[in-house]
Amino acid sequence: MQAKLGNTIIDFWKISTDIPQGEQWVIEAFKREQLSWSGQLVMDIVEKRKLEKQGMIKNTLTTHTSIGDELESLDWIGLYISPNKMKNAYADVIYLVVNQVRIPAFGKIGEYLVKAPDGALEVYSERKFQRDLKVIEI
Repeated sequence: MQAKLGNTIIDFWKISTDIPQGEQWVIEAFKREQLSWSGQLVMDIVEKRKLEKQGMIKNTLTTHTSIGDELESLDWIGLYISPNKMKNAYADVIYLVVNQVRIPAFGKIGEYLVKAPDGALEVYSERKFQRDLKVIEI
């Protein structure tokens, strides 16, 4: 979907675990590992398989034989170790993590992932989205 940010047209996606319709840039970001899910431990196996099939999660179900291997493969787990990162994040909540050096961010399901004019990915809360963006109806 698209919206106007000032005079610039940008792409956005309302964060969900369903495959985005018409937002191929989101799938590409998952494939490049710019995006990942932080709640992999709390998702049930059916949800994980659905996300894998849609290309929205790394293939971890069939390649790991033990829980130790599974934990080692989760690059987001370090976010819970550092006291300054994601201090309000809990292991039982599913977050979308934006893996960018310049603008690291995370968003909850229902918030918005925005592709800024410079190509960076940002998370907007519903309030910021309504304040700053105007949705373009097609």
